Amino acid sequence: MKTFSTTALAAPLTFAAPTEPVQAQVQAQVQVVPPVEALEAARDLLVLMSRDLVAHLAGQVTTQMWPAIESRLRAYNQNIDAAAIAGLRKELDRIQFEYMMNIVAEGPVIYARHFTAQELREIIAFYRTPTGGKLLQLTPQLSAEVMGGRGYNL
Repeated sequence: MKTFSTTALAAPLTFAAPTEPVQAQVQAQVQVVPPVEALEAARDLLVLMSRDLVAHLAGQVTTQMWPAIESRLRAYNQNIDAAAIAGLRKELDRIQFEYMMNIVAEGPVIYARHFTAQELREIIAFYRTPTGGKLLQLTPQLSAEVMGGRGYNL
């Protein structure tokens, strides 16, 4: 009897619920999908921007965690030679870079939501200039200095 009364109350409430807010949410989500042209331009931009930055960041992460990893490797195998250690470090760098590039792969959708295709092409054009190329090259170093507290005063 209790199941019947719960179902009997739920059915009218379900059908009486306003559908306009739900429809508005669905329409808002559909409109968030950026145009294909903007997505393509965003992909071009991120390929240009991210490779060096991601390589730098991946290298920093590996550098931070490598001493602990190397210590465990040496504890596990005391006869491991320098070439094997170097090879493992190189493989960890590759894996870390690949992982971070996969994260960056989601970036085009975000950029395309905030910039038009034309704006993205203008940004790409700038990064292809000598000054833009220099900015791309120095961004990891500049970011490290700013985040490290050097060159940034509150």
